[in-house]
Amino acid sequence: MTNPYYRELTSVDEVRELVAGVCAVEGGRISAVRDIEKLNSDIIHTLQFNASVSVHDDVKKTSIDWINEIALQRNLTTGSNADFYDAKARGEHEFFTVPAINCRMLTFHMVRAAVRAADRLALPHVVFELALSEMAYTAQQKDEYVALVKAAYVSLGLSDRVLYMQADHYQLDPDNYAKDADAEMNRMKERIAKAIDAGVYNIDIDASKFETADPAKSDRENQAENARLTAGLFHFIRQYEKDHQLPCVVSIGGEVGEVGGENTKYSAVNAYLDMIKEHAEALGSGDVKGISKVSINVGSAHGGVLGPDGKPLDTVPLDFTAHHDVYMKGVDPLNSGKHVISVQHGASTLPKQYFPLFPAMHVGEIHLATGFQNIVWDILEKEDRPLFEKMKAIAFEKFADKIAKHPTEAIGFQKENKRVTEFVKKDLLLSTAVEQIEKNLEQEFATIFTSLFTLLRPKSGHIVQGDRAD
Repeated sequence: MTNPYYRELTSVDEVRELVAGVCAVEGGRISAVRDIEKLNSDIIHTLQFNASVSVHDDVKKTSIDWINEIALQRNLTTGSNADFYDAKARGEHEFFTVPAINCRMLTFHMVRAAVRAADRLALPHVVFELALSEMAYTAQQKDEYVALVKAAYVSLGLSDRVLYMQADHYQLDPDNYAKDADAEMNRMKERIAKAIDAGVYNIDIDASKFETADPAKSDRENQAENARLTAGLFHFIRQYEKDHQLPCVVSIGGEVGEVGGENTKYSAVNAYLDMIKEHAEALGSGDVKGISKVSINVGSAHGGVLGPDGKPLDTVPLDFTAHHDVYMKGVDPLNSGKHVISVQHGASTLPKQYFPLFPAMHVGEIHLATGFQNIVWDILEKEDRPLFEKMKAIAFEKFADKIAKHPTEAIGFQKENKRVTEFVKKDLLLSTAVEQIEKNLEQEFATIFTSLFTLLRPKSGHIVQGDRAD
């Protein structure tokens, strides 16, 4: 065990006693922190360890509950991206692309690395997200994920912060929908409600699998089902907001152009947004806050665009102008007079020289996952070979069929090794390589954040507003 504070607790009483050692506890609440240094450097580490990997369900839940209570005492709350993206839609934060980070493994340590890098560069906004599919193969439910992010902030001695948590790719399944449309919609509504109840106030709806790409059809025809289903879930969220008196307006994202499919044109985005307003009005939500952003496809791929050897290609033909067109020519009738904010998926493995182009082309948000996962694998191969070999063996033992479906075994392994995570959560936390992983991740975050924010940041006060190439 490399971290002396990763102690396995066996009962709810043990968890409470641990917290009571550094906090004044009255009933189930914390009235004060008596030893902030020990809380940050010791107790929060033990709590997040048990919240993540305890085999005792009651210990896991109680650890999550106490992390939330500690975060509340430190004034660490979760919030919505809605106001920030409203400002971007008005032209503020113009050359800054918000990083949305999917922490698939070592969540606590990855968040620590990202926050340190973000604070050092004075990043205006950062998002921590998890896709619906990632929850399964990383064995992280939303309440656990939110608690681990909060614990990371506590461990860094931070307080009085708003944390931005996002539910990524809440995706309707066409096969399930064809069998029972109501059941599939209800499944997604239940998932959304559960995320919101965990303090996740940013929900990305993905019905892009229901769009068509028929050149003989109009944009409205091709986007009809995507818009209709998105509007149904949009209405549900806005109604849930009202019924449960949420503390903020939920930021809702949509998607046009499934990642890996046809590249997105701004005219398709406009048709999609226009129909969402029409459906929302019919449902009774025509006068509420609209969608904050729209994910589009420009030629990237989840897991990276790979060569036969499984390595990311040095050149990927991305259609950056599609992002620029959405920002400059996009029209959202629910956000009249504002720019439309676009989102880039599948970006973390792209060549580093691409990253400054995202803020230059007005990309609002960029989703980053696989590249950080790859760093963990690479360091384990060098620093903790037994764990690396164990993870590799699990991949080929349990997911050989999925690996075999790819063009080469190397590509298959690279695309599917993410599925190993649920089986090695504890091994990863106890690895001798954790300190090096956190250090390397921080360097990677700093490099990416610099490209997304610092490089295009004005360097003097002599810039004339409106003096832009656009």
